Amino acid sequence: MSTLTAIDVLTRRHPVAQRRWLVKVGIDASVYVVALLLAYLLRFDGVPPQPHLTWMVQLLVAVPLLRLAIGWWLGTHRCSWRLFGLAEALVVLRSVGLVSAALLVARLVLPQVSPGALVVPLGVIALEGLGAAAAMLAVRIGTRVLDERMHRERNRADASPSRRRALLIGAGRAGRMAVRELRLRPDAGFDPVGFLDDDPTRRGQRIEGVPVLGTTAEAAEVARRVGAQDLVLTIPAASADVRQLIAERCKSTGLPLQTVPGLYELISGKVGITRIRPLRTEELLGREVVRLDDAARRRVARAFVGKRIVVTGAGGSIGSELCRQLARLEPASLVLLERNENNLFDIEQEMRGLLGDRAVPCLADVADPEQVELAFARHRPEVVVHAAAYKHVPMMELHPEAAVHNNVRGTRVVVEAAHRQGVGRFVLVSTDKAVNPTSVMGASKRVAELVLHGRAKTSSMRSCAVRFGNVLGSRGSVLHTFQRQIERGGPVTVTHPEVTRFFMTIPEAVRLLLQAAAIGEGGETFLLEMGESVRIVDVARRMISLAGLTEHEVPIEFVGLRPGEKLYEELLRHGERACDSGVAGILLARGAGAEATKVREQIAALEHAGEVRDVETIRAMLAGLTGYAEPPHAAA
Repeated sequence: MSTLTAIDVLTRRHPVAQRRWLVKVGIDASVYVVALLLAYLLRFDGVPPQPHLTWMVQLLVAVPLLRLAIGWWLGTHRCSWRLFGLAEALVVLRSVGLVSAALLVARLVLPQVSPGALVVPLGVIALEGLGAAAAMLAVRIGTRVLDERMHRERNRADASPSRRRALLIGAGRAGRMAVRELRLRPDAGFDPVGFLDDDPTRRGQRIEGVPVLGTTAEAAEVARRVGAQDLVLTIPAASADVRQLIAERCKSTGLPLQTVPGLYELISGKVGITRIRPLRTEELLGREVVRLDDAARRRVARAFVGKRIVVTGAGGSIGSELCRQLARLEPASLVLLERNENNLFDIEQEMRGLLGDRAVPCLADVADPEQVELAFARHRPEVVVHAAAYKHVPMMELHPEAAVHNNVRGTRVVVEAAHRQGVGRFVLVSTDKAVNPTSVMGASKRVAELVLHGRAKTSSMRSCAVRFGNVLGSRGSVLHTFQRQIERGGPVTVTHPEVTRFFMTIPEAVRLLLQAAAIGEGGETFLLEMGESVRIVDVARRMISLAGLTEHEVPIEFVGLRPGEKLYEELLRHGERACDSGVAGILLARGAGAEATKVREQIAALEHAGEVRDVETIRAMLAGLTGYAEPPHAAA
C-alpha cells in the first residue's frame, strides 16, 4: 500500500477505530522491539559486545519497521483481536515468517557477497522470530479471552436464573460451535453438560471441555445420569432418515428434542447458532426435500424471467410462496390478485421489499368476470398462476355452493379471461383430492381441471394443471392443529388410526409447480412425486414426543373420519396412468382430460345450481361430472 493511501486511510478512519488501530500498531511495534532485544540478550548471555551492540541498535529500528510494513501488506492489523481465531493466527505467522526468512537469506548471502561483513547471528534470528510470533499470538489470544469473559459477565446478568441442562447430539463442527456460543451466551438459557455421538472413537473425548458420554442408543441412561433437561441436535446437515432415527432412539428419554439452525439459516442472517429451535416435524417425514438442479433452474428462468405474471389467491399459503419464488426470478411485473384485503396488504408489503413498483396489488374476486377482465386488460399478463381456491374439506361439505362459486366458476372466469387476453402460459394449482373425489371440495377441483382441459382444446395458451397433496405449514394444516392441541394439554384428535396423507413443504411444492409449468405444452395434468404417504397418527405421536411429553400426558383421541374424508389419498384417477415427464419429481397423468370437451353445458348448469344454492342438484351434478360420491363411513 502506498504512503498516500495509508495516510488517506488514517485520516478517513473513524476516531475510535483510528485510536484502536494505532494502539494495535503500537503494541505490535513494542513486541518486535522487545523480541529482538531479548533475542540478542539471550544469544550473548547479556549485553552483546561491539560491534554487535551497534548493529543491534540499528536493527531495533529497521526490523520493527519491516515487520510493520509486511504486517500492513498482509493485513495483520485489520484482523479483529476480540474474534481472533485460526485464520487470523495464520496471517500473523505468515507475517512473522516472511521477515524471519528475509533475515535468514540476508544472513546466508551477505558473507558470500561481502566477506568479513558483520551479520546477524542465526540464534538471534531464530529467537527473535519465535519471540515475536509467540508474543503477538499471546496478546491477541489474551484479548479474545478477556473480551469473552467480559461478554459472559454482561450476558449473565440478563440470563435466566435456571439454565436448562442440555445434552448435545453430534460432536462435530456444529457441536463445537454450539458449545462455544452457548457458553458465550448464558442468556440463551442452555448449559451444555455432555455429547452423544454414534462414532465410537469419540467416546471419552472432550469437545470445548464438554465430554462425549455415549451414543444415541444410550440416550436414556446418559440423560438420566447427567440430569439433562433438553436434547439438542447439533447436526444441521443430517438427512431426514438420520433425524428420524435419532428421534426414535431418543424417544425413551422423554425429553424435548431441539436443533441448532442449518447453514442456510445462519448465512441468511435470520438466526444465530444459539437460536436453538424445536425440531420441525417436516424434518422427520422420512425423505429429503426436493430441490432443483441447474438445468431445472434454467428451464424455470426461461418461462418466468422478465414476464408479466398474475398470481390469483396471492395472499394464501401457496399463493404467497409462489409470489416469493417468482419475485426471485425478476419478472417484469407481478400482479397480486386477491380478494381478502388483509392478506393482499401483507403480501404486497412483502413483495414491495423485493420488487418495488413491479409488485402490483389487485383487490378482485376471481369469480367476478368484470373485475378479472379489467385486471387482465390493464396488466396484460403473459403468465397466470391460478392458486385461488377453497381448500378445507369439512367446510366445503357444509357450503357446497361456495365450493362451486370459487373453485369452479372462479377457475372458468380466470381461464376464459386469460384466453381472451392472449395469455401465453396458464397454471392451475390442483390437489390429490380431485382424484376419485369423495368430497365436494375434491370434486369441485376436479371440475376445475375439466374447465382447463376443455379450453386447452381450442386455445393456443400453454395450460396445465398440477396436483399435489397436503402442504406442511399451510393455514389450518394438521401440524398447526396438533400443535395447538398439544399446547393445551390434549387430547390430540386424529380421525382414524389408519388414515394416511402425502406431505410436502410449501417451498418444495411451489418449486416443483413452477418446474411443471415450465415444461407444460398445453392441456397436461402433472403430478408431484410426494414420496411415501405418512400415517397421521404417527405424525401426532412424533409431535408429542418432540414436545418432551408422553401419550399418557397428552392422549390421542380417534374421532372418526369427517364427511368427505378418505382413509388415503390418490394421485391418479381411474383410467389415468402415470408417465415420465422428463423432469425429476414430476409425473404426467395420461388420459386426464379426454372427456373435458363434452361437459361445458353441464358445468354451466352446475354454476347455475350454485347461484341458486340448490345443494341437492350440486351434489348430483358433481357426481355426474366426476364420479363424486360420499364414502360409506362419511354417510354413516
